[in-house]
Parts: sequence; structure tokens; C-alpha cells
Amino acid sequence: MFNKFHHIGVAVKDMDAAIALYEGMGAKLLARETSADGATDLAMMDLGGDLIEPISPIRQDTPLAKFIEERGEGLHHVAFDVKNIDGVLADMKAQGFELIDEKSRPGFGGHLIAFIKPKSTMGTLWELVEDV
Repeated sequence: MFNKFHHIGVAVKDMDAAIALYEGMGAKLLARETSADGATDLAMMDLGGDLIEPISPIRQDTPLAKFIEERGEGLHHVAFDVKNIDGVLADMKAQGFELIDEKSRPGFGGHLIAFIKPKSTMGTLWELVEDV
């Protein structure tokens, strides 16, 4: 069902500081953009072929801002590379996973994405990512 890890999402308060931190570790900034809804500052960084996605809330009325307020900065989600994301979502729903997204939607960098509720995945938010 899953091909490999796509990236690790890290919730941060200060995107510029996060980019500087990862660049100091040798990561390269591949892209930075604002989410389609204008609520989140997103970056994708390559560290030796592995991807790290710092995410920072732009507005304080968002689930990400609430996440940071309640849990602090740190691991936010694990993303998996999939093919036929909507088929994978249907299979996962049939297996009893609780989906945040019933269908894929446009995401960072032009990918299709969907999220799975953490209570279905032993407490970790999962993101599915399909390159298109």
C-alpha cells in the first residue's frame, strides 16, 4: 500500500529559524510556499535524500497553532508515498482507519495529499502523498 516514507513534518513557531537550523545540518531548501488556505507557511528541505517539512502557522486560529500551543514544537506528522491515493484511502477506510480526508486534495508542491486520524494510527498523524 505504501511505497516508502515521503517526508517528516515538523511543527515550528518560526519558519526562518527552522530553515536556518536544518541548513546548518546540511539540508537544502527545495521550496517554500503558503498553504492554499493561507493558514500555514510550508517548506520542504532535502537532507541527503530524506525530506523534512517544517510547517508553521500563519494564523493562530488553526489546528496547527493549537497543536503547537498544546504540545509544543516537534514532530507533527509522518508522510508516506503512495500511488493511486484515492484507492489507498478507500482501502484504508474499508480496513477501519478513520480518515480526515475522504478524498485526496491538492497539497504542497503540486502533490495530492490526504490525512489519516492519529487515533487510527497509534497516535501519529499520517499523511498520504502522491506525486502527480
